[in-house]
Amino acid sequence: MKMLVAALLAAAAVPAVAAAPAATQAFQPADIYDLSMVVYPAVSPDGTRVVFTRVTFDRTLDRRMGELWLAHLDSAGKIVDKRLLVARDVSPRQATWSPDGSRIAYVAQALGKAQIHVLALADGVGKPLTSGDTSPAQPTWSPDGRRIAYIGRIEAKPVTIPGMPEKPKGTDSAPDAKIVTDLFWRADGAGEIKPGATHLFVADAGTGAVTQLTTGDTDKVNDDGGLAWTGDGRAIVAPFAPDPINGPREIDLYLYEAKLGDGGKMWPPVQLTSRPGSEYAPVLSPDGKTIAFLGTVASDKFYDMPELWTTGVTPGSPIVHLSKALDRPVAGMDWSADGRSLSVLYNDEGTQRIARMDSTSGATTILVPSVGGTRLYLPSSGGQASCVKDICAYTSAFTDRPAGLGIARGTTETGALDFNTAWAATRKPARIEEIEVASRADGKRVQGWIAFPPDFDPKKRYPVILDIHGGPNSDYGPFFSVTHSLYAAAGYLVLFTNPRGSIGYGDAFANAITNAYPGQDHDDLMTMVDVLAKRPYADAKNLFIGGGSGGGVLTLWAIGKEPDKFRAAVALRPVVDWTNQVTTSDGTAFFMKHWMGATPWEKPDLYFSRSPFSLAGNIKTPTLLITGESDFRTPIAQTEQMFGALKLRGVEAEMIRLPGAGHGMGRPSQWLQSVLAPIDWFNQRKAK
Repeated sequence: MKMLVAALLAAAAVPAVAAAPAATQAFQPADIYDLSMVVYPAVSPDGTRVVFTRVTFDRTLDRRMGELWLAHLDSAGKIVDKRLLVARDVSPRQATWSPDGSRIAYVAQALGKAQIHVLALADGVGKPLTSGDTSPAQPTWSPDGRRIAYIGRIEAKPVTIPGMPEKPKGTDSAPDAKIVTDLFWRADGAGEIKPGATHLFVADAGTGAVTQLTTGDTDKVNDDGGLAWTGDGRAIVAPFAPDPINGPREIDLYLYEAKLGDGGKMWPPVQLTSRPGSEYAPVLSPDGKTIAFLGTVASDKFYDMPELWTTGVTPGSPIVHLSKALDRPVAGMDWSADGRSLSVLYNDEGTQRIARMDSTSGATTILVPSVGGTRLYLPSSGGQASCVKDICAYTSAFTDRPAGLGIARGTTETGALDFNTAWAATRKPARIEEIEVASRADGKRVQGWIAFPPDFDPKKRYPVILDIHGGPNSDYGPFFSVTHSLYAAAGYLVLFTNPRGSIGYGDAFANAITNAYPGQDHDDLMTMVDVLAKRPYADAKNLFIGGGSGGGVLTLWAIGKEPDKFRAAVALRPVVDWTNQVTTSDGTAFFMKHWMGATPWEKPDLYFSRSPFSLAGNIKTPTLLITGESDFRTPIAQTEQMFGALKLRGVEAEMIRLPGAGHGMGRPSQWLQSVLAPIDWFNQRKAK
């Protein structure tokens, strides 16, 4: 297998010989470096322009890169031109419009550090606004455009061991010991977190003068979750979780004064919401009287679904559950100009939709029926949208290429921008077809899809790969993905589905795995496999299974419960042992409190019975395990534990470790390895 993977990666690193475009070739590993994708579109305040990030993949640097682009719209909402605003060499991101639409603030690198920049469209030059070492994020304009609020982190002095002699200059001394006192001392994708605290700042948009609004050696505001200015510009609304250990889902909205008092006095934040649950992503209504926000209701369930709520700008204001009747997770929203409705982005049965929601009744009208996912490597939904006046910009959905930019005016699509048209014309895509089954567990409807090989012939039989999504409160949908394109190009039927626990099918479906993960979700998956295996074009003797993260959990569970069903398995970044997971993951408190409901020392039997490790003695399926060495979400010790158990039992097993890769599987070449290795693993274990 190692030789085949190396050969395929070598081919990906060598430029292809130029050839006349012809749609005769399936997806190739090197194609990833020819693709680009639109993410995070933002419509200007007057609705005539859209700034967005174009994601590309640099072959030389082997990195995902982003660059800012600007598209102009005519009065009908059609895209009339586009141009590059900020090149990818400074990694621009988090672009946001000034209230008058004349400037764009964004975060980019300056002298090797992240800083907020401001670009005046009149001259097209972005200039750093901030300096220093606070790693600013979430730039948010004040209503008058004169200030920008943002989140920054102030690092504390390193803690050292007392009594250590001073190191002689010029010597090759060992690094200082790392003294860890915070439970959340590392985060997946970020690595080790240096001691310090997250604070709220305001910068003058003209001079760059910065005012720090909070102080202290502990976090005073969440480092994500959004900021919003009050209509009068006197204060900022932001989310804060005061006790992330004991209340990881307890996030409240606070009001922070935007100016210091006499003598530089910092005002204590005023708590706006205090109900059990979470409130975040605040957006103020045009009249400044109402805050729309995303939030959840605290419960003992596995999943608290994010929904749309509204409240006033004073403490104790009534909270209205605006999206209650929708029964779908809400991902974002924008107010209409008159404040009578909101444009809402929500998940629904494998896709996302944009709907206009009445700000009083919650009644909805669909504006955009499908918003494309932007994960690229896997076909999850997870797109983005921005709506101003009657214009919505969103990530467009494709089955044969990555997301582009879509524009809709009301319910009519008026414009589209696709950077992959020329590439797609030379490739044979994997056709995607929906499949539905009644679960063997209880007859519940389960939705899924099949990706067919590009040269599919219904008279032939094809091996099957069941690919299981992670989360588990996530989803798959009928979108293009690198992984499934490569699986299909290798001659496999790719089965991907949304078993119970998936989002977009209502709260009850997502929480059907409460106190039962894994459980009937396994039955849903096996029913899908059994139904497909009976079709004349499926090779029932060559069934394979794989999945990542939560999908890795269900993969190991499946081959432990039904050890004779699959020819081979691949578990990527799995949880193997929940006791180890809840004490070492960067999601430690969340997993323990909400997924397990007890500590491992209180209920050790519960932890063991729900761990795939409890089934290690049953497994005899050849198993490949793949995890990044810097994965702090499902640390590699999980993979090592299962690998060791299988080897001790004499089960055919192999472990692939990706140096420096986190839970997202690292750089483009590392993701390719995590796809090509399973293909080879399966190829070598097919029944003749």
